[in-house]
Amino acid sequence: MKLNKTSLILSGIVVLALFFRIHHLSSVPPSVSLDEASIGWNAYSVLTTGGDEYGYKSPILLRAYDDWRPALYVYLVMPFVKLLGLNILAVRLPSIILGTLAILTTYFLVKELFPKYRYKEYLGLLSTFFLAISPWSIYISRLGHEANAGFAFGIIAIFCFLKFVKTLKNVYLYFAAIFFSLSFYSYQAEKLFIPLIVALLVIIFREKILRRKKSIIVAAIIIIAMLLPILRETLSENGLARFRGTNTFDVDQREYVNASRERLIAQQDGDLIREVINNNRIISIQIVFINYISHFNPWWLFTNSGADHFKSPGMGLLYLFEFPLILAGLIYLFRGSFDKKTKLFLLGWVIASPVAASFTTETPHAMRSYNFLPTFQILSSLGLLYLTLIIKNNIIRKLFMFLFAFIIVANLFYFCRQYFIVFPKEQSSSFQYAMSKATFFVLENDKDYNKIVFSNTDNLHQSYMLFLFYSKYDPLLYHKQGGTKSGGYSQGHLFGKYEFRPVDPKRMEEDTLYIENAYKFPNESGRIAEFKDLDGAISVVAVHKK
Repeated sequence: MKLNKTSLILSGIVVLALFFRIHHLSSVPPSVSLDEASIGWNAYSVLTTGGDEYGYKSPILLRAYDDWRPALYVYLVMPFVKLLGLNILAVRLPSIILGTLAILTTYFLVKELFPKYRYKEYLGLLSTFFLAISPWSIYISRLGHEANAGFAFGIIAIFCFLKFVKTLKNVYLYFAAIFFSLSFYSYQAEKLFIPLIVALLVIIFREKILRRKKSIIVAAIIIIAMLLPILRETLSENGLARFRGTNTFDVDQREYVNASRERLIAQQDGDLIREVINNNRIISIQIVFINYISHFNPWWLFTNSGADHFKSPGMGLLYLFEFPLILAGLIYLFRGSFDKKTKLFLLGWVIASPVAASFTTETPHAMRSYNFLPTFQILSSLGLLYLTLIIKNNIIRKLFMFLFAFIIVANLFYFCRQYFIVFPKEQSSSFQYAMSKATFFVLENDKDYNKIVFSNTDNLHQSYMLFLFYSKYDPLLYHKQGGTKSGGYSQGHLFGKYEFRPVDPKRMEEDTLYIENAYKFPNESGRIAEFKDLDGAISVVAVHKK
């Protein structure tokens, strides 16, 4: 394939990727998520005052909802807030740009992984195309979230490292060190994935990198210098709060409670084997193993029986047609005459991807195992090439290619319908769409009331941050009024005439406007406005005591 033709196809794939990630960006997802609101308003606050909602200056970790997440994405959003104002586009565009850059880098990454493969150009283009149309990638890329930043920096870092291995040019190693560090700064899951992937690369390519010992020392110094600040913060009492809140080793979990009961019975019966089996350490290993294996469950990867996180209605994280391709790709990878180092690295990448998610709750988790990409797309591309190559009859091969092209296009059209049309309607409540409408109603009518009280439960969870975002509340004024005291999930908030707390329908005050979940006021008495989700269900109401 000629270079100019390859460049043209690659450019078309990048344009296609951008289209799927920018199309209706302000309305799909239908409104800001809680994380997006927090990132956006805190970027606005740091930009305006130099500090976040708590007043912490130039934070390395964002306290946010008391989860102390890496703050790098906040700084990436700041220029867009400066240019576009505080809105959904400003929060989501950095993720779009980084996600698209990761897709472009995938093409060059694949060529470095398969340098001697006869069809490496086709493999690179196919892998890039499959990533460009990936439901998993499109969904997460369109969210203004730090996961996509961590993923993109990781892809670029791996490419730079492989480029260094090939050329032994130090500049690629130094860039790899920088981008690995940036990935570590971006998202919690990267704090485990990046060390694993770096260790894997060093072990596999140790013979070559040892030829540049001085360069390795310089790269190590770069990484240490860049990571010292965030390591210090991560290992602090506050920095460990996120792990404590999401780790799977909660002794109150059902598994530990049941094991404790079984262990007590075993002690009474003198059953040493059952006592050992129900030891908390053994139970912890079992839980992590089950969590880990769950990420390879085909039902989770390829289907969606309900409103699973980060999936379009009726679709999995991967297309169904990718399932046979991935299996064929695995066969081709290990039976083909590919470099042993490439085989080991791809296998190690797949194995390392869900490790971080395995130590947390809510498994399997699409965002915490996002580093699976683009391995599945590379395997799918290998599989498609393999199936095409083993068909010797030219006419049958062309028919197969035409059929598969039709299947891919049909799946893509189905995804577009499910994501851009069905998804906003079915899942607008999970994005607290009605709260956005309620906020604009409050801003239009707040002069008529002495006090405005928002509930902070159910469909109005963390309503204080959504109000700050949608109202573009002045950070200087907010800090003068005390700022945020705690971002805990049930914590109340008070600033100006606005309160955010549970509402007791029996203890309402006059001259006060209440924004509450609709089910708390089942009849129309006292309702002065109703706010619907996109499926037509009344989710939030504005209420005033008569």
